[in-house]
Amino acid sequence: MDVEQVVGSFVVEIGFRQAWPFLGLCDNRPTPAQEARLYIDASWTIEVATSARGTADDDIAWLTAAIALNGRTIDTARVYDDGSLSLTTDTGITLVVSGEPEPDTTGEAWRLTSWHSR
Repeated sequence: MDVEQVVGSFVVEIGFRQAWPFLGLCDNRPTPAQEARLYIDASWTIEVATSARGTADDDIAWLTAAIALNGRTIDTARVYDDGSLSLTTDTGITLVVSGEPEPDTTGEAWRLTSWHSR
């Protein structure tokens, strides 16, 4: 999926599944509403008043920092030339995911699933 499609959706869940931290996104503009997930297997930064950093293996750091994203609407989404991903919310919180996957990964640094109906 093109990351620009997440603009206007909002974060409905944060968590980790097996080894991957994730964000659950919901777009309720279409009927029925649709959801997608962003899985992360790279270092990340969440920039709020203070920046939090972690790797895909830092489950507690992820949950503690990502709670600031919960319920927020994605205002901008961009992939840079180095493969890193940046999502900024309507309140100015930014999640940046490195384009460089963790050393032990078997896949990409981050992966956005297709939309599916709720």
